[in-house]
Amino acid sequence: MSAPHSAREATRLLLRSPDLMIASRLAGTPGVEVTTDPGAGPFAAVIVDLSAAGSAGDLVGAARRLAADQAVAGAGTAVVVAFGPHVARERLAEAAAAGADHVVSRGELLGTLPALLVAWLRGPDPLNPPATGSTTG
Repeated sequence: MSAPHSAREATRLLLRSPDLMIASRLAGTPGVEVTTDPGAGPFAAVIVDLSAAGSAGDLVGAARRLAADQAVAGAGTAVVVAFGPHVARERLAEAAAAGADHVVSRGELLGTLPALLVAWLRGPDPLNPPATGSTTG
């Protein structure tokens, strides 16, 4: 199975959001390519904006299907990330329950994307394991 990105290529993210400014902000991250076109894969991550219309379960379910289709096609595994306003705790919890690999606030996504990508795509640093009980999402 091939990886959806390499050290020489930009990390490609599929963004599912009605807010075009989010795409612009994420695309400003060095080493990241953001697209809203599901046909432009493979993707390292499918990022879902929980402010979009529909239930959190439906939004995450659609993202999981895109990630599964990519894996079945032999194009690598994409993580599913859901984000929304930090005050929308119930919606964030619903996204986690629906199977999002990671759930973060909008501010966390926009403010710390490079660090989040390292954690999501490359796994924990074996030399600096997380403290017991901590999470990455």
